Amino acid sequence: MIVAIRDNIELFAFTKNSTASGKYFFRLSKGGLVLATSRKYSTELSLKKGINEIVKYVSRSETLDFADNPFVFPDEADVFETAS
Repeated sequence: MIVAIRDNIELFAFTKNSTASGKYFFRLSKGGLVLATSRKYSTELSLKKGINEIVKYVSRSETLDFADNPFVFPDEADVFETAS
C-alpha cells in the first residue's frame, strides 16, 4: 500500500477537517477508504503546507518496514531505568 501511495499520490484524496478545539488535520483516502489521518496542525496554513510537503516529497521518500524484525527497538527495560 505504501508503494502505491508513493508511486501514485495523484490518485489519492486529501480531505481537510478540523476538531472542535480548532485544530486542523487531514485524511488520506482513496475511493472513500481512509488510509491515514495526519497529526493535528494549529493553523490552516500549516495544514496546507503539510499536504504540499507530502505531495512534493513522497516520490523520493524512504520506506522503513519493521514488520520482519520485531527486535529493531530495544526492550523498554533497557531504555528506561526503573527506580529500585
